[in-house]
Amino acid sequence: MPELTLREFLERYPWRADETRGKKPLDYLWRFKLPVSPHDLWPFLIDTSTFNKMLGLPVMHYEEKNGRLYGQTNNAGFVMEWEEVPWEWDYLKGLNSARIYSRGFALYVRARYLLEATGAGTVLYVYFGWIPRHFAGALLLRLAMPRLQKQYALALQKIVQILEQKEGFHERQHALFEVVKHQKEKNNTVFLSSLVPRALDAGAPREILEKLCHYLLEAPEEELVRIRLKEVSRQLDVPLRPLIETALCAAHAGILTLSWDVVCPHCRGVRQSAKNLGDVPIEEHCEVCGITFTTEDISNLEVVFHINPEIRPVERKFFCAAEPATKRHILIQRHVAPQQTLEIATELAAGEYRVRIRGDKKYLPLSVGTGSEKKIALSTQATPIKAALAPVLCYANPTAQEQTLVVEEHEEDKFALRPAELFGMQLFRDLYSKEVLATGLKIELGRQNILFTDIVGSTRLYLERGDGEAFAAVRRHFQKIYAVVREHGGAVVKTIGDAAMVAFSDSLACLKAAVALQRAFRGNPETGNVFLRISIHAGPCIAVNLNSGIDYFGNTVNYAAKLQALVGAYEIAMSREFFSEERLRSYVAGLGLKVLTREFQAPGESKPSPVSVVVVA
Repeated sequence: MPELTLREFLERYPWRADETRGKKPLDYLWRFKLPVSPHDLWPFLIDTSTFNKMLGLPVMHYEEKNGRLYGQTNNAGFVMEWEEVPWEWDYLKGLNSARIYSRGFALYVRARYLLEATGAGTVLYVYFGWIPRHFAGALLLRLAMPRLQKQYALALQKIVQILEQKEGFHERQHALFEVVKHQKEKNNTVFLSSLVPRALDAGAPREILEKLCHYLLEAPEEELVRIRLKEVSRQLDVPLRPLIETALCAAHAGILTLSWDVVCPHCRGVRQSAKNLGDVPIEEHCEVCGITFTTEDISNLEVVFHINPEIRPVERKFFCAAEPATKRHILIQRHVAPQQTLEIATELAAGEYRVRIRGDKKYLPLSVGTGSEKKIALSTQATPIKAALAPVLCYANPTAQEQTLVVEEHEEDKFALRPAELFGMQLFRDLYSKEVLATGLKIELGRQNILFTDIVGSTRLYLERGDGEAFAAVRRHFQKIYAVVREHGGAVVKTIGDAAMVAFSDSLACLKAAVALQRAFRGNPETGNVFLRISIHAGPCIAVNLNSGIDYFGNTVNYAAKLQALVGAYEIAMSREFFSEERLRSYVAGLGLKVLTREFQAPGESKPSPVSVVVVA
């Protein structure tokens, strides 16, 4: 493949008159041959903040105003201030950025990375184009750029070494942080040690708490700005649920703090970080994406943790805006001039994607690898599209304004911890019983497994034993229910009279808890001399705020409650939606339990539907 010259580059990417302002640019094009693939190299190139840190560039400070990003830094005694032009990038192909300077030795700079795959790896072109403010600025740039080229060569060499030595992405990231981390101040381990007993008293497992504390002291600052437990779980090789419980206990003890982050559904940027659930607004606006969105959607709230600054002060440091690294789900972001057509040869692998115009809530589903068409004409008004692998995407901007075309992965952020995962934990409800939703706020929880218990013959219980003895029996029965639910990883959402409503995120844990409850309640004194009927249904729910705190609401809850009419003592009624999983049927069969089928017609249904009833004899 012939080497791209600077002249050819400038013919392909010419300067615009509004960029040069009548001044002569200083252009630099560097070529690096790297023995690694574009696929391996890409995650490190788009993390330009970490890369700039490797280059030895100074810390940058950013502030968002009216949807625009403004930066400031002090470089060798020169204060520089600029407006960041929205970035563009093509997955595995390249990225480019630009800055409009209001202060410093330049008026404008543009930068572009181009990647070319070769049989031996990747050819990386790095381009910088400067518009100096004055003669002195031009002289400084001519002196600085050759040195920067050498720094690029060294930084890329370190990245190649990491890629050759490490296999997993997160191992590589950790190795990269180790290369670039600065000397940190001595941590206040004494203060941390003083808080550990409080976390243990709250219920934290000692072994996991020790691992978490070690992580908090040793992890790179970049990871501690927003502690995402699903990522930490993988790094520490610790099961997620015990880690969440440990973090909750650590937050209760003052080692960590918990926050509820409102996340834009498009760019996934944090628009607000609330210390209390009650401070989460019903709506939020993202000026960068130009959309207003509801926080009630399941994907628009994330639970994160932060380290107590008295243990280790952590400041988020930027060495670049690093747009592509902060929006890894966005694979392509390109500006399209008014009345112009953009054609992009992509490297999109098989999968589901979404195509949208920034500022528009509508999107076009794009399924790659399921069709035969290689060249795809895009329109946000079109029906879902099936395309061949690595399709060529064409978009014509019909408007008189510039548009930004976005192609993103159509999947949820798999590392985001959602509120539902906390609401369904008894430990959270015990430690954070004062957490409530703001008035009028409803949060989607997704699919939940809802279990209802009820005492069989409760009316006769009060008549035969009297109020005092009946109350004591009901209290003992609730104590046992709480213990079994906690043991199986669920949460008692509320109690109503002598009934309990319980939520589980895992269906098998829900069924195991139901069987354990029926085996516990055999009319014996330690559980109040009572018997239970149990019903279970699965489906979508929403969280609302009622007198009892965070409550669950919706058709799933209503249906689960009404199923109780079908069963008596020792029995568990299960809807088709819940008992359809093969692992649940296998579990019941393995226990040798009898399964009956009964008909149930809920209010509003046109005909009865079959319900499975397990008898725990």
